[in-house]
Amino acid sequence: MRERSKGYMGNVLDGKKLAEIANKIYALQYPDFTECKVDDLLLIELEEKNAYGDPRYAVICSEGVGWEQDTYGCLEIPTDIGQGGYYNGRVFISVEVVKSCQTIFKKEVSEYIRTFGDRLDNNCSLWQSKMSVAPSTILA
Repeated sequence: MRERSKGYMGNVLDGKKLAEIANKIYALQYPDFTECKVDDLLLIELEEKNAYGDPRYAVICSEGVGWEQDTYGCLEIPTDIGQGGYYNGRVFISVEVVKSCQTIFKKEVSEYIRTFGDRLDNNCSLWQSKMSVAPSTILA
């Protein structure tokens, strides 16, 4: 495992609140659906701005897999559906609604993404390279 840069902060999103929103979306799409679950996610601000100069965002999970805001101002939110969460689904939710699910907690990207080999370290570096906040220190 290599050293991860510090100083890149994100806002923790409440997975239960996101699941409530996702289940409402699924209910409109499917008459018989199994309620989904959503893990807590991390909301980060990207360096790249949208066409109007406004911030763009992404959400990342604890493995460093993430989804960038699309051109319609929505974020893809991953869901676990079915008994044991064996089916992975997704819903698109506006950035403003996603932001309403923020908790009071902030977390370092380098600490939020699990440590387990090069793949996760690479995921961490990828997201840090896209963020607008300069790190306060270079290495952990």
